[in-house]
Amino acid sequence: MAAVLKTTSFGIIQGKVSDAVTQYLGIKYATLKDRLADAVPIDSHEGDALNATIDGPTAVSLPIGCDLELTHVQHTLPKKDLPQSDLDCLNLNIAVPSDAIPTSRLPVFVFIHGGGFVIGANSWPQFDYARFVQLSVEKKLPIVAVSINYRLGAFGFLTSEELRNAGYKANNGLRDQRVAIEWVRKHIHEFGGDPDNINVAGMSAGGASVTYHLNSEKPLFKRAIAMSGTYFLSQPLPYDAHEQNYQKAISALGLLDATPAERIKALLERPGSDIVSQLPPSILAAPAIDGDVVPAAPSHAHTGSTTSDVPKGKNWCIDLMIGDSQMDASIIAFLFPHTKIGCARKFIMALKTALQSQPAVVDEILKSYGITDESASDDDAYPAVLNYINDVLFFTPVLSFAQGWKGNAYVYYFNEGNPWEGQWKGRTNHILDVSYLFQNFREFLSAEQQAVGTAFAEDFFKFCHGQAPWPAITRATVTEGFTARRYGPSTKSPFGTVTQAFGGESQRRRDLYDCTEKVSLDELANDRLIALSLEYSAFDLLETVHHDTQCFQSSSSQSGSRSRGSGHSLLCAHTQLSYRGRQNCSIGFDAWAREREHANVLLVELWYAFVGRCASESTFDEHV
Repeated sequence: MAAVLKTTSFGIIQGKVSDAVTQYLGIKYATLKDRLADAVPIDSHEGDALNATIDGPTAVSLPIGCDLELTHVQHTLPKKDLPQSDLDCLNLNIAVPSDAIPTSRLPVFVFIHGGGFVIGANSWPQFDYARFVQLSVEKKLPIVAVSINYRLGAFGFLTSEELRNAGYKANNGLRDQRVAIEWVRKHIHEFGGDPDNINVAGMSAGGASVTYHLNSEKPLFKRAIAMSGTYFLSQPLPYDAHEQNYQKAISALGLLDATPAERIKALLERPGSDIVSQLPPSILAAPAIDGDVVPAAPSHAHTGSTTSDVPKGKNWCIDLMIGDSQMDASIIAFLFPHTKIGCARKFIMALKTALQSQPAVVDEILKSYGITDESASDDDAYPAVLNYINDVLFFTPVLSFAQGWKGNAYVYYFNEGNPWEGQWKGRTNHILDVSYLFQNFREFLSAEQQAVGTAFAEDFFKFCHGQAPWPAITRATVTEGFTARRYGPSTKSPFGTVTQAFGGESQRRRDLYDCTEKVSLDELANDRLIALSLEYSAFDLLETVHHDTQCFQSSSSQSGSRSRGSGHSLLCAHTQLSYRGRQNCSIGFDAWAREREHANVLLVELWYAFVGRCASESTFDEHV
């Protein structure tokens, strides 16, 4: 059923009604002169009624992004046919209670999707907010929900001196998000929202985005929610690293010999899908330290201290909700499956290299995580390695933010196991929390599991309404005056209160904190440590690929034919490092690609050689 909203700025807006919720879809919040330009806010609409009954275009990105995310969730939803656009992607979706009017002044929940800054869209089925808003009405805690699109990949994060000299700023993706938040502040009252009660939330790279916006000198929102992601997960790179990134990009696009003007023209005019497909895996979509949106590299020392004003949002964002899922590092196993091979040896080597001045600490960490034997089987060692990565990238940032927050800080632990068949059944894998939160998988859950999702969402509603969903953390240290909410396991109860940061019902480890008298969290979280682990994995995989390629070339020269195995192995290897390598920025692995990108480049060269040989003989389909 159609809905008609009369506004002062945009005239008549046509939305759609579902049950007790009205949705306004695909509303453009900004225009782009070109795909790398600053977003210019749209503050009015003239002419015919604005049709907001269908989803707007998504940002240019890998077309299989939604499938990849749902694969990790381990359950599918009905797919949508969503067009991509480089210029018309800056749109947002708004869901409101159907009885909301401009004077309702309901709390506003703005969500920033994740996806490693390379995939994601506000219109993916898992981010439909009709049920979420309907539940808020049923709980008598009504909200207005907003989801935004922003530029991804090269168009969102590629930067260089020549681009900046031409007037193209760094961090387009983060700047788009900021423009969207400011649009919401200015116009959400037309939809029944309260512009003075904006609550910005995000998950994974979206959670990292929320914490990046806390660097703003200017207050942007009233409350923040960071889910399984902070700026420690998606760390920024300095301009010199981005310059190397840019040189790799123009090389891959065949533009090394072009003039700066010709290169920029190509970046602006070549089909966006071609650019996405042609860029090698070592091209990072990472924020840049630009002295503005990202003023400096983050540190636990500043984030975790109430005497520090970093990030500056400590002084203007009154409340923070922050949490993680019990096994967020599952995303590592999904994106980098080859890291399991020989993981005990590789992790021990990496730890000894990164902390070579602290051999006693190395021994302590290896013992506490149960990784002391280089010959341990991969099945035994890999869970322990993932535990370390989970603690470094996801868990310790939660406690640092909570400990250093000057306002009210609310910590949660999402511990509900994945109910669906797959590698992570029974474990709380990455992305599962939002699957429960937004209620879009509800019919695929038991009554007990549904209760977890309901309790999770209700606490979010309370937070947006300015209520304390559970007691905030009191200062001193996270080990004193600590209170957190746990969600699941549903076999015990939908939710409960945790009074210890580690152990017991928290299901969190204190192992790294036992070392902090000797080494700091910033030393333990040094991305070089994890980067080295991946470096060894990448080269191990490369050896396999190189062997397959030699076999491929040998069989080709001897018989003029190739086995399916060689080509298929090479294709799979490229797929792993092409798509998954692009995710480095979303999981804190930028150093791996920054310091050892030649492994990826060689792999891509092998792949291109393989494709070229197959294409020349018209036999590509036979071998992949």
